Amino acid sequence: MRENSQPWNASTAPLSGGLVSTSTGVIKAVGCYGEKYSVGKIEYQLFSEAGYQYVISPYWDVVDGLGEEGFQGIPGIAMELRRKHYYRVNRQPVFISMRSPSESRADLAELLEEAGMDSYDRLEWLIKTPRQSGCDNLILEPYREEIKEFDYNGLDTLLCQLQYGDQVLISSQSAVSNNPLVYTEHLLRMVAAGAVIRFKKEKMVIDKRVRSIVLSILQRQYYAGKTLQMLKHRRGVEGAKGRGAYRGRRPLQIEPGRLQKISDLFHAKKISEAEAMQRLGIVSRSTFYRKLKELKE
Repeated sequence: MRENSQPWNASTAPLSGGLVSTSTGVIKAVGCYGEKYSVGKIEYQLFSEAGYQYVISPYWDVVDGLGEEGFQGIPGIAMELRRKHYYRVNRQPVFISMRSPSESRADLAELLEEAGMDSYDRLEWLIKTPRQSGCDNLILEPYREEIKEFDYNGLDTLLCQLQYGDQVLISSQSAVSNNPLVYTEHLLRMVAAGAVIRFKKEKMVIDKRVRSIVLSILQRQYYAGKTLQMLKHRRGVEGAKGRGAYRGRRPLQIEPGRLQKISDLFHAKKISEAEAMQRLGIVSRSTFYRKLKELKE
């Protein structure tokens, strides 16, 4: 990646000196079927004397595997320059300002209390209050400093916690799934997260050298499979309606006491979002937060 493709100025030249604190998040693009692509990392750095800066670092090997329909870039960043790092010194990046409330907002204290924060750090607030802007398909999720190694177990909890650079060990390709669509989805989610995948039996590795190509192929296969699946489902529903046998989709029922317990554990940060969803038997993230909202109301 190019580091000198534009002249430095007061807003883009990186700071140096005594670093007081940092907070970091992962920028993800949400696909048509809820799959998430790790497109970059954003870090807020507070210095003792020089002020603060944001550092945005795109994951180019993931970005290059997405079509324009799935990713239109990070707002405020000249991605055509293909820099390894973009700096915003002593000013808010557009990505942050368009998603977070201003310091002068009347109900800011209430928003901070809901997020469990004593002081306002815009990036930290966005991480603690996961939501998608109406302007694009990007979200912000927590960043884990250490790289981990996982044995593939096929569980949604594993797929949800993967982060860029993690390694996933799989005994063989057949261990993923015998269902072609499930196989494609699981492999897509691992590659989209930026994980390095190692198939022991086949001695095959999917890493950053081939990630963009593999990601592009998997995405096309997955979308084609989902389209066919939805078409079959629609035909089945229409057939059932014609026979008078269609009763509609039953709403997910969760015992209130159990939902309250899981909600308390999740908000106390004793369990992760993925674990909370698994315990409740919820697959959709939007359904999970809708249930929490209904409980609060």
